[in-house]
Amino acid sequence: MLNLSRGLVFLSLLLSAFSLQAAETGKIDINTASLDDLVKIIHLGEVRAKELISLRPFSSLDDLTRIKGIGEAKLEDIKEQGLAWVPEQPQAEPNKPFIENRAQGSYPEGIVINEILPSPKGADAEKEWIEIFNQNSFEANISGWQITDLIGQTQSYTFPEGSTIEPEGFFLLPRPETEITLNNDGDELKMLRPDGSYADSVAYKSAPNGQSFNRTPSGWTWSPHPTPGEANSIPLPEESEEKIQQEIKNEDALAALNQVINLEGNKRNPETSFPFAAAISLAVFSGLVILNLKKKISL
Repeated sequence: MLNLSRGLVFLSLLLSAFSLQAAETGKIDINTASLDDLVKIIHLGEVRAKELISLRPFSSLDDLTRIKGIGEAKLEDIKEQGLAWVPEQPQAEPNKPFIENRAQGSYPEGIVINEILPSPKGADAEKEWIEIFNQNSFEANISGWQITDLIGQTQSYTFPEGSTIEPEGFFLLPRPETEITLNNDGDELKMLRPDGSYADSVAYKSAPNGQSFNRTPSGWTWSPHPTPGEANSIPLPEESEEKIQQEIKNEDALAALNQVINLEGNKRNPETSFPFAAAISLAVFSGLVILNLKKKISL
């Protein structure tokens, strides 16, 4: 009789789980979905979907406004489409960090290695550092988390009790504090939670002097502008900067052309001003096109 009761309870739980899964069929969990699934959501192209993945986890659909270009209007469209879904998240007790439930394994996601400086301008032993970033909208307690250097003379650093990171905040780890050496010719770091589960990692090959290695939505890249404790600063490629400068010059030339046309148009009668303006416009436009073509050929 007891076995039969247990069997009925198990069957009831199984049916409940099946019903819940069926109810969510067709939904896309933005915290676990692949890139191919995320792009099915309205307003999420490949670029925004990659940024979404880098910003996980999300506590609700409202958090999608953290993605560049997703405002209130687009958020409403996403909700109306009905594909995007966020499972119910465990709630932290008031005034207690989320990780207080760590005895049950509830460690926050979204704690990442954000920027490192392996080859600073100056003494490596004094000026190297590692930067951790909390992608969440809540304070995260990282007491007991560990960072391990995997190449060369390995060294591990454990975050002391009481280590917390503010919402969307940074935690800077100087080398004198961690005693972790970042090799200039290549190294790898791994971050683990107190239960030994994987949190994040980063690997690089040759470190340019004075440049930091930065996390971006499209991958890791070097920057000559280290930003310890601040948002990463990634310069545009030289070709992009050159293109922007050329566009500015073109706009200035067109603005000057409009001034000439307006002045000449005031001097001439309406019957002759339009052909004159059209001829000048065509000449200047052709000159700009030829100039740009010559520039590309020379490259």
